[in-house]
Amino acid sequence: MNWAYPGPKPTATRALAWLKEHRPAEPNAPVLLWGDARIGNMIFAPGGTPLAVLDWETAVLGQAEEDLAWYLFLDRHHSEGVYVPRLEGFPPPGETIARYAELLGRPMLHMDYYEVLSGFKFTVIMSRIAQAMIEWEWMDADSDFPYNNNCSRLLDLILEGL
Repeated sequence: MNWAYPGPKPTATRALAWLKEHRPAEPNAPVLLWGDARIGNMIFAPGGTPLAVLDWETAVLGQAEEDLAWYLFLDRHHSEGVYVPRLEGFPPPGETIARYAELLGRPMLHMDYYEVLSGFKFTVIMSRIAQAMIEWEWMDADSDFPYNNNCSRLLDLILEGL
């Protein structure tokens, strides 16, 4: 987090403290996680049949909830986070969670935790991107974008609701 951007990070710092305080027990064995589960990393055939999933460079072992939460956070970020409605035809988050649980054969646990974790990770990524833009002089050095952007504002809303 501090490597990504050396300046203030109020939302990321608050989220990290929340994550440390609320870390759940993980009763299920770790599984292979995609790491970047989002609609933009999927290729579909005409008619909607999935053909491939892309971008596996962040694959890790962990709880299945983490991939699902990343998918849901990015869906939320690409709509609510940028102040536009969700795309028509996508099921609401509750239905997506229920279907994932059905396919996995177990309930999805601690989704609030994994949503905050996803928001935290994406907020740190956005901080690093912004710091690079500052270093490349594409953005003023005193810009608040590294810590005040669509992702950090959405994470703030999520934290306020917990």
